[in-house]
Amino acid sequence: MILKNLNSTKIELTKIEEIYKYFIYDFTASDTAKKVNLSRQTINKYYKDFRNSLLNKTQNRFNIKNVEQECIILNSYSFNKINFYYIEDKNNYYFLDIDDSKNKKLFILIEEEIENKLKNHKKANAVKILYNKNRDSYFILGYINSSKNINDYISQRLKKFRGINKNNYKRYIEETFIRYNTNKSHLLNNPF
Repeated sequence: MILKNLNSTKIELTKIEEIYKYFIYDFTASDTAKKVNLSRQTINKYYKDFRNSLLNKTQNRFNIKNVEQECIILNSYSFNKINFYYIEDKNNYYFLDIDDSKNKKLFILIEEEIENKLKNHKKANAVKILYNKNRDSYFILGYINSSKNINDYISQRLKKFRGINKNNYKRYIEETFIRYNTNKSHLLNNPF
């Protein structure tokens, strides 16, 4: 369990568990520091360890080959001039990493046919795509206006963090989707 691995001679395990609780409830490091009476830098160190463990242990990566239904919704989103895509599949959302080789064909489709159309579309922010497993190919069904709930959640959550940039945004966004897809009580009761 990560909490025991993070145990320090200076900070008691109960204090680390308390920090973990605030991490799960998505408190900022500054707010947690005030609650547990430790420095923000110390809290940031633990938050970074918790975040890394959450991302490493939680299977929240999208792989088109694992999709049961043949139709997915690809959403486009922009935060602080950082553009990215995410997939909606069975009421769960997954960050689509351009560097993930499993989704290379999907990104080719995005670059060649979808990206400019979505930028120029006045109402649509998503595209419905049909995936043919046998041929490993895609067909665009149409452009749609997808739910704003997830976009609002992404915006509200990412605005809390100071140093998000093009070098580190993927970890924060991936964590955001994990948090959106996973019940807080599950994360709290099952430390990764």
